[in-house]
Amino acid sequence: MSEQHSTVSEQHSTVRRLVWIYPERASAHQRGFEDRNIWHTYQRLAAELGLELTLNKPDDVAVDATDPAKPKVYLKGEPVTPQDTVFVTMLWALPHQLADVGNQVHLYTVLEKLGFYLPMPPQLAYTVVDKMATALHLAGSPIPPLPTVRIGTGRDAMTGHYDPALAELSYPMLVKPANWGMGLGVSVVHNIHDLRGVIGLAGGSETPLVIQPYLKDPRETRIYVVEGEPLAVFQGWKEGYCGMVTNRIGGERSWSYVELPERMRETVAYVAERLPCPYFSVDFISDGEQDWLSEVELDGGAAFGMSEEGDRLATEMMRARYRAYLARHAELMAAGS
Repeated sequence: MSEQHSTVSEQHSTVRRLVWIYPERASAHQRGFEDRNIWHTYQRLAAELGLELTLNKPDDVAVDATDPAKPKVYLKGEPVTPQDTVFVTMLWALPHQLADVGNQVHLYTVLEKLGFYLPMPPQLAYTVVDKMATALHLAGSPIPPLPTVRIGTGRDAMTGHYDPALAELSYPMLVKPANWGMGLGVSVVHNIHDLRGVIGLAGGSETPLVIQPYLKDPRETRIYVVEGEPLAVFQGWKEGYCGMVTNRIGGERSWSYVELPERMRETVAYVAERLPCPYFSVDFISDGEQDWLSEVELDGGAAFGMSEEGDRLATEMMRARYRAYLARHAELMAAGS
């Protein structure tokens, strides 16, 4: 979408509120960090465009469909409509949010049926939160997804019924929850005994796992994309034994903002085609010899307060993201009128 087209559509949008559906289960420490480094700035930038940005838990939404032809939607008791409200509906599934997953899944589907513009359609939100589903959805990528095996855990996991699925991988292997993030639960296993131990622990919470090749000292490239165009790229090293520790949480080597590597441009375009969302981030992992597509986030966070250059780029990304939301909303409303 061209800048001119986006601006014209934005001017015709009737949106006055962005509602992030976000489970309210963070600790005081987590919420304080997020407010300082993410949400307060998100809200300020939204206000520049005349938008009120709120965080709401799934149960803040109520729907009256006693007359299915004329449904009414309420946000904490206040009426909202597809014309004036955009719901941001990423599926949040970190360990402390699992109790909300079912509520999120069904609420997002209801909102879509009601005709609200959802920048992250439920089908895609469900897909990218699971690492195996992501790999399958992007199987034709010019830079291939990381080789991945997904297994269930639980009471029968210790029977080893998953062993045939692991035949193409060799030790050491990286084991992680299939649908968590932020490096939580990442482990390296060197033999079958390590693997059984991790699976046993995961079984205590019925957490499915993915197993991938272990890359020593991998470099990561994260690309932020708005309307198919890469707006910011940063590179760094995943440090630590499990390849998850960065300078944000104790690592020593810094991330740096770089130009888009040309070898990744075709894959970015492919991902944008397969994920027709106005905004996302895509991660690549390299061992110095080969690149792999690692992860996609439809709500890739633009954190503030890390560096002056980082704040500048994050501000540009969020402004472009909001404008893309307004333009897409205007087009949807026009198509339905």
